[in-house]
Amino acid sequence: MKARIIVTVIVLVLAVSAVSYVILQLLSSSEALYSVGLGVEFNTHATPVWVALHNGVFSKYGINVGSVLKFRTGLELAAALARGDVKVGWACLGPALLIIDKGIPVKIVAKVHNHGYALVVNSSRIRGIEDLNEAIIYSPGKGSPCYLLLLKIEDVYHIKFKAIKFMSPATLLSALLSGEVYAAALSEHYASVAESKGLKVLVRSQDVWPDMPGSYLVVDSEFLKAHPELVKKLIQVTHEGVESIRHNLSYTALVDSKVLGVSVAVAEHSIRMLDWNTTLNIKEIQEYIDFMYEHGILYNRLNATDLVTELGPQELGDSW
Repeated sequence: MKARIIVTVIVLVLAVSAVSYVILQLLSSSEALYSVGLGVEFNTHATPVWVALHNGVFSKYGINVGSVLKFRTGLELAAALARGDVKVGWACLGPALLIIDKGIPVKIVAKVHNHGYALVVNSSRIRGIEDLNEAIIYSPGKGSPCYLLLLKIEDVYHIKFKAIKFMSPATLLSALLSGEVYAAALSEHYASVAESKGLKVLVRSQDVWPDMPGSYLVVDSEFLKAHPELVKKLIQVTHEGVESIRHNLSYTALVDSKVLGVSVAVAEHSIRMLDWNTTLNIKEIQEYIDFMYEHGILYNRLNATDLVTELGPQELGDSW
């Protein structure tokens, strides 16, 4: 009887120890079990995220995607970061800088691409850049990369628009196609859709701004402090998504086609219009900051070095 009691006690102790070990292991790997909500722009710029979601890459790195909030523009995504609606987002640089300039604690942790912006015109009304002097032109919003592209076009071609007015990208696309609007700056995929419908891309960002920064992975500063390992994994997911584009363009175009509701041909053309480049270049970011500051869009001449937090290898090699 005594022996049975001893054996029972030993079994119970071992069982409790095993359960405690499992619990400790789960707690120690809580980052891997973390459920995170993602903010993304609903366009080609988020292709690495669309591919990563489609291929289960987040799960591969132990990340449970709780929600994916899609925003029409980087400006809307940045506003959501400022409100705390999302802690993690892939956003164009300009909108991210706007909220940082207002004191919102956000850090840039990875780069996705350069370029992805174009000036689209109705070629029956606008034949050349000179026709835009003193013309009304449209953009998604003040401080957006498309707005900055228009300012750069003014500087490079020595013209002056009569006014820059604002509409959402989808509304602008419809207005261009209907003839209500004759010229507008659009991000990809909207520019490629417009081109496929017979409109003309008059200027791309590559024509006037050789290294124009595009999208970056940005995170709330407190979130970064609390979950550095998770953010490292998000960087890895981003890099793997970019590598997927480089190695299998046809497949990524198919994914984009399904997500964005465009033809595979338009999706592939749009993807090609971006320079998929993960090198976090402080100089590029600082030049972008200086341009925004000199044009009165930023109140402060921010220091790019202070805005970037590097958590590991940031470069996958030369752009494709």
